[in-house]
Amino acid sequence: MALSHLASELYRRVAEQKGQESTSPTVTDEVVNRLGDLLQVSEAFWKQQSQQFQRELDDWVQRNKKPELLPGVPEIDLNPSLPDDADVDLKESYLISLFGFKAAHTLSSNIDIELKKLNWLIDGTPSQPILKTESQLFQSEKFVPIPTADPMVSSIAAQLRKDLWCQGSSGIAQFRHQTKTSSQNYIEHYITTPGDITMLPWEAAEQIIDKFGFNTVKLHLIFAAHTMQQREPWKSSFTLKASNIVKELGWDRRTDLLLSQKLNEVAKAAYILDCLVVKAVWIESKGKKAADASTPVGRVWNVLIDLHGQLTLGGEINQPGEVYITVQPGLWTQHFLSKAGGTAKEALYQFGWLAQEILKMDPYHDELALRLAIHLATDNRFHPSGRYQVGGLLEVVQPRLIVDMARSDRRRAYDLKQNWDNALKLLTQLGWRIEFDPQTYPELLRPGNDARKPRGYLDKLLMAEVTIRQPSSIPELTTTQAEVLETQELPSISEVTLTSEQIKQGLKAKGWNQAKLAGFLGVSQPFISQLVNGRRAVTLELEARLRQLLPLPN
Repeated sequence: MALSHLASELYRRVAEQKGQESTSPTVTDEVVNRLGDLLQVSEAFWKQQSQQFQRELDDWVQRNKKPELLPGVPEIDLNPSLPDDADVDLKESYLISLFGFKAAHTLSSNIDIELKKLNWLIDGTPSQPILKTESQLFQSEKFVPIPTADPMVSSIAAQLRKDLWCQGSSGIAQFRHQTKTSSQNYIEHYITTPGDITMLPWEAAEQIIDKFGFNTVKLHLIFAAHTMQQREPWKSSFTLKASNIVKELGWDRRTDLLLSQKLNEVAKAAYILDCLVVKAVWIESKGKKAADASTPVGRVWNVLIDLHGQLTLGGEINQPGEVYITVQPGLWTQHFLSKAGGTAKEALYQFGWLAQEILKMDPYHDELALRLAIHLATDNRFHPSGRYQVGGLLEVVQPRLIVDMARSDRRRAYDLKQNWDNALKLLTQLGWRIEFDPQTYPELLRPGNDARKPRGYLDKLLMAEVTIRQPSSIPELTTTQAEVLETQELPSISEVTLTSEQIKQGLKAKGWNQAKLAGFLGVSQPFISQLVNGRRAVTLELEARLRQLLPLPN
């Protein structure tokens, strides 16, 4: 139904562009199927729509909370006088039509609707196919999963902690990050130029490092979130519209920049990310046998930037009308995935949650709160208790020099405490749960207490302990780290006997959610959802893997 509504909307738009009368066309199954083939809408999008549909139906039936329309979506003239006590079937029918319009409205913002690309829709004229792009994040939920593998986390630190970059012994600029999973493993980052993998010396690399910041970190998080939305995360490329990224960042509300300037800012950040290289020194323990060490080196992301707009006399597009960014996870991820059964492969499927509010925080006014939110979102898997010492947390998220200078300067001490208090207040307003340790964090030092502070109060604050957890709307991670399966051969399977209900019961018995099973299988969560709901067939190989992972009946 959504594609049928979308086709009708595109008919109307193309007719208007051609100066023809806008009428309600008859949309054939052939057109709908052709449109579906060209768009190739992701499974994650349909899953988000179905989840939101079920929630709104439950709210309407059980709590008499009527569904809301999206801005710009006309109210459906299905039954304008639908009574509150209408039966479930009638309400469900109304919602199906409503969601058809909502989904069509969302999809229409994710495709290029230039006239030359849509002639096929009206008269069947062959033309260039519509460019497939990813749906905008946060369509039905205010949070999305993001990977928390060490190379992903270290890439964020390399951009936010520019003070920790240094000139290596060979003159190459480098950033080193110690992994939290093993004292033997560490990550190094370097800077290169687009088109090759030559490491830049310090003087040249410094010009790019200086451009790291919150824009590049937020775009890195968006790339990571879209990676987790793919049917097979890490194995395929995807294309994003910069205009959608502008909305995800909350820049659509900014009036100080033209749209073309916002699109250029996104393109610049993507260019900088294409220059960031990762070297993962990874050692797989083999028990009594010699350890298997590897050091894959490659770009964190492979990025292609495609600007669309009018060419200048110099052959450049200075004011793009749209920017398409094609992203492929760096080839180092394929090296990790090839380590079947090892911790490297496992690491890529460990995840945390990215809340929409993080991307929309203003670094100019709320820098410390943004630094804290980014760190806590990616550190949750390693630090599930959420309990931190204030000083240790501050030294992780910002240069240590800031704390050192505050210890010896009363004015800087005051500024540091004000920034810390304001950061906690903002996180609280956004739904983060903050608890102060009564033994080490007295009322006098807590936000909102204006009493005069005694000498030495900063040292007491830095030693105080606080618990910071993400908003309760964000699911708790089921495990702090992915479990390591005991080494065992795959069971021999001669025919498929496993049913979707048995898979569902196996997940329940194991205490796993669909996302965790997806991580161990190396597929997306929507793929598992289709298995559990009987919409995807089980193969012999897949049944063997499922029987290895879950307690299933013989």
